[in-house]
Formats: sequence, structure tokens, C-alpha cells
Amino acid sequence: MAERPPAEAIWLLNGFRGYQLVVAACRLKLPDLVAAGHGEPAALAAMTKTHAPSMRRVLRGLAALGFFEEDAGGRYRPTTTSDWFRSDRPGLRNMTLMLSKEGYRAWAELQHALETGGPVFEHVYGKNRWEKMADDPDDAALFNAAMAETSDRVGAAFVAGYDLHGVDTVIDVGGGNGALLAAVLVKLPHAQGILFDLPAGLAGAAERMRTADVDERVTLVEGSFFESIPASGDLYLLKSIVHDWDDGLATAILSACQQAMKPSARLVLVERFLPDRVESPGLELATVMSDLHMMVVLGGRERTTAEYALLLDAAGLRMTRTVMLDSDFYAIEAASA
Repeated sequence: MAERPPAEAIWLLNGFRGYQLVVAACRLKLPDLVAAGHGEPAALAAMTKTHAPSMRRVLRGLAALGFFEEDAGGRYRPTTTSDWFRSDRPGLRNMTLMLSKEGYRAWAELQHALETGGPVFEHVYGKNRWEKMADDPDDAALFNAAMAETSDRVGAAFVAGYDLHGVDTVIDVGGGNGALLAAVLVKLPHAQGILFDLPAGLAGAAERMRTADVDERVTLVEGSFFESIPASGDLYLLKSIVHDWDDGLATAILSACQQAMKPSARLVLVERFLPDRVESPGLELATVMSDLHMMVVLGGRERTTAEYALLLDAAGLRMTRTVMLDSDFYAIEAASA
């Protein structure tokens, strides 16, 4: 009797199909609907204006992935996995939708990165990631929503785990619509904030600040962190910024920050923790895949703590400590050398 491939191998073979099932579920907000008690395939098809027999088959596929559970009567129930993709809580929904647009086609040409060492995105689209986003407001909105979703999750861990004592002015460099800055300012009701990014990145920032009730303490500043960065901050925050760039450009960003910093200021990178080697595949999967995504889409990379120390040193900064957070992200603190 022929040996049957293990479940792990079958999952890998079907990974792209499983992902597209999850994308469809997110677009139709199936995790929200099923969590609200709408478990009948026909009812879900009617509510989402989709083809009922096809909906039944898609739901069965999602159950086979462990995304939903199917009961004996053919109804579907939520799981802890599907709850991570709901639209009413910080999770993975917006990241899923963003990656289905920006990354899926680029990943199909992974071989280009292997052969050239350069990012695939520009090879596929004829422009880099940031140029495409600047030209496409819908693309920018998807990106900003995904970044805010992650920042909501990581921001809670950051303000809980990092000591913000002595901070009166926070400058969020490349902060998008300000989800992390808002979390910090809620934690520090006396502090002022500057949210600094390109115009496309700041889309939706004013509304986000109003929603968090910190808008009167935030100044929005448009600009490029390759040119100059606002001065006089006590804390310079860069979340998921440095990993977007190769070593030369990452050093340029950090050097611009160093030039803007007063002697007492702190700089904190909030990035994914990349171990020196893979020891716990499941736990480290998200960071390793993020590293590969940086390679494919942007030409950037995730880095080990030692590699961040070298970057900071090249920019005239010195790493003072690292702070592990209740997250797959951690904080890397630095001061002027």
C-alpha cells in the first residue's frame, strides 16, 4: 500500500488555496457573521449575495483548514482562529486583505529575488512599493489599515511593557495613521505627539487621533525621513520602519534621527524579534515569513539584535537595552553615542 503524505505536506501543497479561502472569508466578513450565529450556508450566501452551492463548498474548505467548525447538522461555528479575522477587533483581517493585493503577485515571482538579490515588486509592477501606494489611494488605504491593525495589537503590548517615564514629547517617525502614537499618548495624558510621515501615510491620521481623543495633543507633519526629522523629541518611535530597507538606507534613516535628537532623547525601534537560528518553527514562523516578505516586496529584511546594534552604531547611536514585549515584536532602545 502506498504511503500517504503527512498532513503537514498536504497543507504546504495547498497553502495558496487555503490563503485565498481566508481572503474570500475576510472580504465577505464571514468570521463576523458566523460569530454572530449565522451558521447556515444558504443564509450566509443570501447575506453576502453569493452563489449558495459555492458558499457551501467554501465553508467546507474553511472547516477543513480548521478556520470554522462544522456540526452534525451542516451549520458552521466560529473558532479561536476565525475570531482573529473578524473586522470588529484588532487581528489579522486587514493584513490578509492587504497582502492579497500587494504581495500575492510578487510572491509568484520569488525566483527573481533568488536570482538577482533584488526585490520582486518593482520587477512585477514597474514601480516600487511606495511609488505604487502614492499613485493608488485604495492601495494606500489597504496598507494603512493593515499597519494600524498590527499597531493596535503591538501598541498595547508596548505601552504595557516599556517604561515611558520622563517622556513629554513623542515623535512617531513613519507612523502612518498614528495607531502606536495614540496608544502612547493615552498612556501619557500629559504628553504631546508629532506624527511624521509622507502624505499617503498620513491618510486617515486626523480621524484616528480624534477617535482616540488625543487630536489636540498631536501635530501632523508631512515629510521624508530620508531628508529631515522633527527635532526636540524625548522619544523617537520607529515601528516596522527599519525592516523595510537595506542596510544603507536603514542607516540613513537612523542617522537622520540621530541628527534630530537632543542629547537626552531616546530612540526606540519596535520590530519583530528574529532569533539567531530557527529553534521553534511555529513560534518563529511569522518573523521568518516577514523577513522573506521584505526580501520579495521591498528589498529590506528582519534583523537579529546584533545586526540592529551594528546599524545603530553606523548611525552614531548606541543600543542601550532591549525590552521583550508580550508579542512577537520587541523594543530596541538607543541613545546618541
